[in-house]
Amino acid sequence: MFASILSSKRYWSTVFFVGFSFIIIFSVIEYFMQYSSAAWDTFIEERINDQQWVRYMISRIVGGLVYGMIMGYYFELRKRKSNR
Repeated sequence: MFASILSSKRYWSTVFFVGFSFIIIFSVIEYFMQYSSAAWDTFIEERINDQQWVRYMISRIVGGLVYGMIMGYYFELRKRKSNR
């Protein structure tokens, strides 16, 4: 079952959409929690100008991929069990 889910094209499209949604939602929540709504310049200075953008982007991509893979597997497993 595990190998058939991982080889499914629908699984990987679910991973992409769930992971991308996670990246957007998590980044927006983190921005407002750390910088408030009026601190866009501070965010740019800390994340972009100080060469932290590579680490920032890698952490978002890895986090989104892991979350998308876990949730995508859960959704596909649940769908396959309900179709039995």
